[in-house]
Amino acid sequence: MTWFVRFWKNGDDAADGGRVHVSMNDYLVHRFRDVPRVARAGMRFRHAWPDTEGALGLWLATTGDGRRQISVSVWRDSADLQRFVRSPGHRRVVRDFRDSGTLINTMWTAERLDRRLIWRQAEERLTGLLADVPHH
Repeated sequence: MTWFVRFWKNGDDAADGGRVHVSMNDYLVHRFRDVPRVARAGMRFRHAWPDTEGALGLWLATTGDGRRQISVSVWRDSADLQRFVRSPGHRRVVRDFRDSGTLINTMWTAERLDRRLIWRQAEERLTGLLADVPHH
């Protein structure tokens, strides 16, 4: 069984009780020496998360050796996620880490902002319990 160490951060918005958009990045860092750089970049996003428009919450997670860096972000809708993806800060991180690891991105809709439910859905994807979802 794979164990994940994870930390939650609230976003700038309160959920309205309806459906939410979830995006998960599962990044496998190629070299151990790059793990601290990747983790610091994730922590910078986490620090700014409460000021991110449309962001409801964020988990940063990792496995024991740190090479697998995971983010699970929860959004009001996909347009909010797309606005974040196009932001200069996000584009800079994508550019800086393009060759440092292998990224698998998965998105889905959750019925509501239920942290326990969404993390369970993320774990099913991360551990290969969903046959059609790629994972490391």
